[in-house]
Amino acid sequence: MSPHLRQAMTASLAGICLWSLGVAAWASESGPLSKTPGPAPVAAQGEIAAPVPSGSQGPTVLPPGGTSVEDLLLQKGTITMDEWIQIRAEQEYSGAESARRIDAIEDWKTRTELLPMLRDKVNFGLNALQFLYSHQDAHVPEGKSQDNFSIRRSELLFWGRISDTLPRWHALMEFQSINFGRETPTGGSGAATGQPIAATFFRESYIDFRPFQSWAPYMNFIRMGIFRMPFGIFTETSGGLRDIISSPYLTSVGSGNGNRTGSAGSIDFLQERDFFVDVRGKLFNRLEYVAGIMNNNNFHANATGANAPKSFYTRVRLFGSDVSWISFTTIQGESNNANTNINGRGKGAFDRYGLDFRYTSKIIPGFMVQGEWWQGHDGSNQTTVGRPANGACLDQSICGGSGAPGAQRRTWYVLAKYLISDGLFQNWEPTVMYEQFDPSTSMSNDLYTRTILGLTYYFENFPPKVQSKIQFNYEFRHHQGNGPGVAYDTTFDAFAQNAFLVQFQIRFM
Repeated sequence: MSPHLRQAMTASLAGICLWSLGVAAWASESGPLSKTPGPAPVAAQGEIAAPVPSGSQGPTVLPPGGTSVEDLLLQKGTITMDEWIQIRAEQEYSGAESARRIDAIEDWKTRTELLPMLRDKVNFGLNALQFLYSHQDAHVPEGKSQDNFSIRRSELLFWGRISDTLPRWHALMEFQSINFGRETPTGGSGAATGQPIAATFFRESYIDFRPFQSWAPYMNFIRMGIFRMPFGIFTETSGGLRDIISSPYLTSVGSGNGNRTGSAGSIDFLQERDFFVDVRGKLFNRLEYVAGIMNNNNFHANATGANAPKSFYTRVRLFGSDVSWISFTTIQGESNNANTNINGRGKGAFDRYGLDFRYTSKIIPGFMVQGEWWQGHDGSNQTTVGRPANGACLDQSICGGSGAPGAQRRTWYVLAKYLISDGLFQNWEPTVMYEQFDPSTSMSNDLYTRTILGLTYYFENFPPKVQSKIQFNYEFRHHQGNGPGVAYDTTFDAFAQNAFLVQFQIRFM
């Protein structure tokens, strides 16, 4: 047998063997072979050795990279080598274009990672957007309604972190209820009432400064600016996280001007915000402390003049667990009635003493109870914002104001709630609160009391960042009067008549 014939037979036998193996593999995957065999799979065809063309040239040498569709087409003679080269060139160009686009994306990613917002230097969110319906049983002046729709809060919050030394900056803007602030002029009762002089959009603006990294958390940071004051629980709690709709009486109670008993008129016992500088830290992972100095003239003072004598405050809070505590707060200083931006402040010694607690149960998940007790002294001749006042004397013709002596005031409340976490009433939260406010502990017939029954449904509840909810509150209100021997009519007194409130809120940041 000639060598050429032997070589041809060997190639034919090898091809038959490979074809048989391919058919067997296809049959094992597709089931029994039909009587009429179909074409061999492409994968099997790709493994068949290319026939050796006649002539002196050897078999076609395929480029590296494995068998592809164009390789198979070239082997079958469907395309020419020039066409194969053109296809490969287009593939290489497409690959280069993809690589170029990936490089562009990586460059964009590198640049955007340096943006302040993505580095936590600038953030913004919706602190609270609240739509409120309220009904009060108290009569209202002609032209007004006992039923009201209003935007309770429309607050945008901006904050960020610059560095370890400047761990936070913070600015809160209120875009609703931007009223002109009033000046409280100096003078006797004959002086003109203070005129509106400024409108304030910002509610909070502060900077945290950490001078020594190694001292944290024992001396964690110094905070300076305007913020919710660290007085108890309610004053420091954001309006978007409160469990009831109305503010407690410890922040504000009463209406109108005061009288000689010191029991009447608007009284802002604890202002929620002020200009301050304080230092904050935590010891032994159990004891938090705050100590600082404030203007004691409310946050409006930036526009109307921060002329009040400075007051010192401190709070010590002992944690029983990460969510339960008891704390003590004191404020010491003096207050003015002239140029005041806080209702019920007199001229003279000023102090506040507070005790608060919160118990969040881990035995009964969802149950929480908290309370606060406060007592403090306001100086003589208290006044309301815009009403002329001038010193501590009780002669209204000379010193204006209310002509009332200094007063000791006392207030307290207890609040309990239970969040239902499963079952038919999942995400519903019943709440109950009871509080008292005594404008003057030395006077009778002036006590304010209130019981609030509340029901809240949470659409989203991931505090402190996200909390969307609807709240229903019914308030049983009672007010004894404006002091002994003072004529009093409850008809128009909103603090003596019951009220019903519904509030829808969105909070997201």
